[in-house]
Amino acid sequence: MCSCDGLILLSVDERCFSGTKSGKSFVLWNPSNRSHKRISCPYQLPFVSQNGICYDSTDDDYKVFILSTKKYESCVVIYSLRNDSWNMFIDSRYDTHVVGRQAVVNRAVHWVMYSNELESGVIVYFDLVEEKFKEVPPPSSWKLKAMKLIELGGHLCVYCDIGVKKIEVYAIKEYGKKESWARLFVIPCAIERKILVEPLCLTKKGQVLISVGENGIGIYDPKYRTFLLYDSVRGRMAIPYVKTLVSLNGGV
Repeated sequence: MCSCDGLILLSVDERCFSGTKSGKSFVLWNPSNRSHKRISCPYQLPFVSQNGICYDSTDDDYKVFILSTKKYESCVVIYSLRNDSWNMFIDSRYDTHVVGRQAVVNRAVHWVMYSNELESGVIVYFDLVEEKFKEVPPPSSWKLKAMKLIELGGHLCVYCDIGVKKIEVYAIKEYGKKESWARLFVIPCAIERKILVEPLCLTKKGQVLISVGENGIGIYDPKYRTFLLYDSVRGRMAIPYVKTLVSLNGGV
């Protein structure tokens, strides 16, 4: 599950529709106007490792990404909401290593993947104009296998665990420039770290909203260095969401 500009992308068990299991059907849903659109990938994919959605301002279009990886090869399948069409692109430079969620920055979906050439993790995105995978230079001295991505305040950010109860967050201030990576803050998480902890977004006050799995939602204030856990808000997954008037075909 992920979102972009108020549209939520849900992965759907095909048995809900036809009695067979596929795992390659999705629903685009706008809770604000109660519209939805079901889409089904026409390609046979060996393994779906990530899904994503972003807005392509060049074509005034929303694009759905399905990242499929297998040994020594990765492919991305892209659905165009405007054209109601699918395309597939294959790249042999990247392997099955995909870490964490995707991050949508600069009109592109980013992942941490494994480079067959470098034999290490790299930050990868798909260029919609040139229709090929490209890389973003990572922070120096980071172990990318342990790194995860997030968008905070419009910047591409990376974060990873340091110690038992801390998360370190870096942001690239000038997109594409390796030297512009800078540490934003260190989040002290006063909870058991067996639980998956993921930064979600920044509030208008500059606080960091954090998902702590089924234990609730946390808020970290970098200014005062305080961490609060709201355990009354529980769920298996949390994503950022903003209202939109974009209408989809269909309805509920």
